[in-house]
Amino acid sequence: YATISSADQYNYGVNFYDDAKVLSIVGDCTPHGTHVAAIAAAAEGERSGVAPGAKLVSIKIGDSRMGSMESGSSIARGMMAAVRL
Repeated sequence: YATISSADQYNYGVNFYDDAKVLSIVGDCTPHGTHVAAIAAAAEGERSGVAPGAKLVSIKIGDSRMGSMESGSSIARGMMAAVRL
């Protein structure tokens, strides 16, 4: 993962699948899920989240063509990807 520039703070991830025959470039349409996950897994003494120190897996399911909304099939694909990990 990386950030395009410090001015825009647009984050993206690059993944290779199927012995590098498939390239996936994923951009963060909205940081809401990242924000919520960080709050939940925060480990800061009195300011800890509900699951301090939890290990997180990031799987994007939003579709920028739909205003970053998710669909039932994207949720199912995300859950299947998490199970494969």
